[in-house]
Amino acid sequence: MILASLLLAALGVADLVRRPGARTRALELPFLAALAVFVLGAAALGYGREGIWVAVPAMAVVASWLAAQRQARLDGLMAGAAALFVALLFGQHVPRHEPPIGQWYTGLEIPALHGVSLDTAVLGLSVVLFLVQSANVVVRAVLRKAGPAVLDEEQELQGGRILGPIERVFIFAMALAGQYAAVAAVMAAKGVLRFPEISRDAAGGSRAEYVLVGSFVSWALAFAAVPLF
Repeated sequence: MILASLLLAALGVADLVRRPGARTRALELPFLAALAVFVLGAAALGYGREGIWVAVPAMAVVASWLAAQRQARLDGLMAGAAALFVALLFGQHVPRHEPPIGQWYTGLEIPALHGVSLDTAVLGLSVVLFLVQSANVVVRAVLRKAGPAVLDEEQELQGGRILGPIERVFIFAMALAGQYAAVAAVMAAKGVLRFPEISRDAAGGSRAEYVLVGSFVSWALAFAAVPLF
């Protein structure tokens, strides 16, 4: 599970530092930031020389993820999903020692973390990092597949890029806490807020499709990691 967490964190950080629409090369800031997060995180979480080799395939996935965004392709995103699946299945077989930060984490006087293992805390932080910006990348890729007219609605319906991450993180946190009534309230509120804009859609318009597709994909990403906890 911890390797999947590191990969999620690397992808999340790469997208956070990447400028939207910028044509970055492989060894520029997003890739280097992802490399630093993965390698330093792996070292802090107990992966020594025998296990650090996993950084090579992980960085290949990050490079493919970033390249897919520049070229508006889905293969890099699918490679990221496949790599996460493989990390979840086989990550426990990579040699790992006692985490150097384990004692520091245990000594933290934060009541909310009592009873929460280091691996679980790292996974939670990594999921949040991914949901903030990388999830927007996935949502836009799905909207692009739905058609250019659907994606064009993003320019008309403002706030999606800002409200989407807040909504996802809130839904993820409430789902972890078992507060599904709060999750349902957020979903209902979004429908109420978007209804006036959808109702003004012209004949043959695609605002409803944009809102529905974007919302369901965004919510699915927020719920996807919950079974891991």
